[in-house]
Amino acid sequence: MKNTLLYKSSLIVFLALPQVNAQKLINFVSINDFGAIPNDNKDDSEAVRKALEVNGLITMNRGVYNVHGITRLHYNTSIYGNGSTFIGELDTTSSKNILTLQGEKIIIKDLLLDGAYTKGNAKEGRIVSSLLHIYDSSNILLENLNTLNHVSNWWNPKVFNFSQLNTNHEMDMYHVIYIGFSKNITISNMEQKGNLKTEGLLIYESDKITIQGFKSKHSPKIWTSLNIIASDDITLNNIEVADGKINEGGSSINFIANHNFIVKNTKTSTKQGFDISNELRGSNSNQRVSRDTSYGIFENCHFEGQRAFYGYPIINKSKELVFKNTKFIPTKEGYATWGMRIQKAEGIRFENCTFGSKKNRTIGMIIGDTKDITITNCNFINPSIGIYLFGKKFGKLYLENNLFNGKNYSPITFYWNKSYIGEGILSKFYFRKNISKGKLLNNNFFNIKGNFKIEKIIH
Repeated sequence: MKNTLLYKSSLIVFLALPQVNAQKLINFVSINDFGAIPNDNKDDSEAVRKALEVNGLITMNRGVYNVHGITRLHYNTSIYGNGSTFIGELDTTSSKNILTLQGEKIIIKDLLLDGAYTKGNAKEGRIVSSLLHIYDSSNILLENLNTLNHVSNWWNPKVFNFSQLNTNHEMDMYHVIYIGFSKNITISNMEQKGNLKTEGLLIYESDKITIQGFKSKHSPKIWTSLNIIASDDITLNNIEVADGKINEGGSSINFIANHNFIVKNTKTSTKQGFDISNELRGSNSNQRVSRDTSYGIFENCHFEGQRAFYGYPIINKSKELVFKNTKFIPTKEGYATWGMRIQKAEGIRFENCTFGSKKNRTIGMIIGDTKDITITNCNFINPSIGIYLFGKKFGKLYLENNLFNGKNYSPITFYWNKSYIGEGILSKFYFRKNISKGKLLNNNFFNIKGNFKIEKIIH
């Protein structure tokens, strides 16, 4: 009994120790012991390399350290920043990242990565490197890892497509952070703090991803703030993106060709919202991710932008997509604006969703060839068309308890162009307890345009 009490007493003392001393007890090495001096504006890269060589576990006194070109492959790495900053010059000629890591366990906590020293933009034949580059890794934890200052403007004149990564996934990237071909990834409380150009965080061809708490609100020149591409088993929660300018090109979030996911409490408020299209930039089919975005749930989300939410054009049919308690708010009216658009789906369901706004008169939703569509308890505000089915072949459309409120509008329009091959067909149209307010176009709840027919209507 005495030994047991002594053990418990020792354990209590251990837990009460300050953080730094506790870290030393588990063999953390301080980069300061290898010559790194915070805030002296001298290169600390060699000190960081030497400290990592001891056992891969490093910490530091809080401060600003000049670091660049740290490459650590085939080893586990844990970096506890203690609120510090790694600031570095990203090399626009030789593609050198601040940190390049690969291993079976990678942990980075409480650190700011700052590319403030980088000069110029990427040009043809040059690449602006990432602040952090991780590939072929597993068990990745990034907690309170923030980013600041990243230049590139790669799209003029440089062209990039994701097929390059499939042939050389070790290549350096001009995304702020790049994680590729990895699994078991957890990112919590990450903020892209500002002055980021072109592309934010990219996760590509990876599995079991959780992002809990992500903000990107202070970069008016960014193209896309968050990219998750061709990955499986994904959870996004508490995501907020407000970068860019209202109605500017590029999406706030690219979420393309992913399977088995849940997106919760996610808000976009600028640019072109949330993109689940399968097609990527490129001139031929070899430059596309050739699979769908499927088996996913969107819940308690707010998508806002010129095209608040879209999946167009896409290659294969999206399967089993569900939207609950989600708002689709267009920020512009006129051509090519809508609350949401998806070109193809096997089954798609909307519950308690809102489409449109009092400020802009637009199309609530556009849906292309789709097998089954269910829309219940939804609110369509100020639409020119509430629901626009534009395509050649639809299965069932089920509408119940929806509210449409507008002026000289069509709650539902079915359309297939007469000049196209064949005709548009909806197999079954169920509708009950739907309410329309305001003046209806042609005094009809639904309108048929072009070469389209409904085979069976069930009230």
